[in-house]
Amino acid sequence: MLILNENGPERWPAFRKLGFRFSFIFILSFILVFNNGTYPLYGYISSPLNHFMQKLTPWFAENILGYSYDHSIFINGSGDTSYAWISLLILFLLALVGAALWSILDRKRANYRILFYWLTTAIRYYVAFMLINYGLIKVFYMQMQPPRLTQLLQPLGEYSPMGLAWTYIGYSQGYNILIGSIEILSGLLLFRKMMVLGALITVATSINIMAVNYFYDVPVKMVSTALLLFSIFLLLPYLKALCEIFISGKPVQLLPIQQLLFNKSWKRKSLFIIKLAVLLLFIVQQGMGILSTKKMIAEYLTTSPLYGIYRIDQAGTPRKTISENWRLIVFEIDNNKVLIRNTDYSPQRESVVIDAAGKKITLNNYQFDYQINQDGNILLTKAFDDHTAQI
Repeated sequence: MLILNENGPERWPAFRKLGFRFSFIFILSFILVFNNGTYPLYGYISSPLNHFMQKLTPWFAENILGYSYDHSIFINGSGDTSYAWISLLILFLLALVGAALWSILDRKRANYRILFYWLTTAIRYYVAFMLINYGLIKVFYMQMQPPRLTQLLQPLGEYSPMGLAWTYIGYSQGYNILIGSIEILSGLLLFRKMMVLGALITVATSINIMAVNYFYDVPVKMVSTALLLFSIFLLLPYLKALCEIFISGKPVQLLPIQQLLFNKSWKRKSLFIIKLAVLLLFIVQQGMGILSTKKMIAEYLTTSPLYGIYRIDQAGTPRKTISENWRLIVFEIDNNKVLIRNTDYSPQRESVVIDAAGKKITLNNYQFDYQINQDGNILLTKAFDDHTAQI
């Protein structure tokens, strides 16, 4: 038997029950479909739902909306996709229909206090885990990286709005640690008695995330908006009290959300063990994710043995082995590519093969011997039958 620590029965008005039914269906379906691996181990059991949505969404788009849809594209890391927005529309319509049917079949219900508890619990864990993850990748300097050499040479006008935001935020590790730490404070939502404070923090944090996403065109608008709306939902029972505190200046008592109790000891212990297991799994999941991401970043950002920005000078060489339009060359990441800036400063990517042991480099279909001078400059030499070209 489930018991809430409340004083007597409470009868909700019809509009509140209808609003709850819609919110319950829509919010839970959103959390399940747009979970992004937030809940520990959820990714291992969500495949059937993902496959179902990948079938339903294109069908709905073509047959109901009359919208031609590319069936080969589903998830690409962006939330600003036709697939994501059409999926959201499906969930919205599902919630409308579900709430209507629920209202017909369950008209006499006095309230939904127990379901409200479980819904707020799902929201608290979803928002907290999502923002803790966002915060950790900032604190460990993994989301917004410091500007690379190629970015330092990139004119401001060539930046996308998102690229500009990522660059200016990534410039400062201290700023990343600050905003990441504030996002981690959303973990207060995991504690029932700290929920109001945690929700106030997540409202402010989510507004900042939304502002960057909307005003710099970062394609994660849907999830950041949901985080804000879900945080506001948690505060709805406390709006009157919060208004009295912040507007009227009256003293009020913010009672914690009603606790769900079991009348049997083994049930209470089981619930505690489940909560503890979820938290431990989340900690392990985040720890493993941080280690693997840092390793991946380190491997990707392995620097070239010729790391640096170099001005090209092949004056006096009778035979040009590279284009005379090349002005600057950037060796940065060891990925067999270099960035060229032409005389008009237009960017150009070229393939390169560097043999650090043999001091040889293949560029523009020519193989050069290279040496690094004491002043840091690189001398490329290519011997022909009648002369030697130097760059």
